[in-house]
Amino acid sequence: MASRQPSDTLRETGGIRDPEAARARILAAATAEFAAHGFAGARMDRIGQSATVAKGLLFHHFGNKEGLYRAVLERIYGALRRRQDECRLTRLGPVEGMRRLVVDTFRGFREMPEITALMNEENLHRGRHLREVAGVPMLYDTLFEAMEGLLKDGRDQGVFRGDVDPIGLYVAMSGLGYFYCANRWTLSAAFAGDLFQPERIADYEVLVGDMIIAYLRVKE
Repeated sequence: MASRQPSDTLRETGGIRDPEAARARILAAATAEFAAHGFAGARMDRIGQSATVAKGLLFHHFGNKEGLYRAVLERIYGALRRRQDECRLTRLGPVEGMRRLVVDTFRGFREMPEITALMNEENLHRGRHLREVAGVPMLYDTLFEAMEGLLKDGRDQGVFRGDVDPIGLYVAMSGLGYFYCANRWTLSAAFAGDLFQPERIADYEVLVGDMIIAYLRVKE
């Protein structure tokens, strides 16, 4: 009979020797599962197998499937926000700071396709699960403060108009990145070719940055 290895015991106990590592593996596996199959199609046993933990540990950490899904939503919104470094935006000044925010947001959607998949899924649920994630609105507090600072600096320098709503502005710049990535396949099939060719992506980053800055600039 083969001897038992320490890794075998760790797998069977669901990683309880390192609960934070196990929780991180669960969230990564669950993100992939919910993105691929949606909330209804996702299976807890597949998540446990992918995370190499006992299925019961999923319920221990997250209560139930809905609790795990909410944790995944918080994780992906946090991942997107970490790409939007408001300290760096402020250092760049109003024009380049806003342009950088547009590009960073687009890159977040492009480089983490699970974000668009899960946002699509949650919109099917009319945001019901996301409204129950208390931490997500707070993720945006510092970003909107930074945007308001950039808008003020732009007004003070005479380069930005004075009637800009930062929330509406962020919705617009997010939409420019989200739509491109969420509809990549249909747009490519219908008329656009491969939208994820590097040169197409580079051109689009310039385009969306120019669009937002053109809207913000004081009209001559």
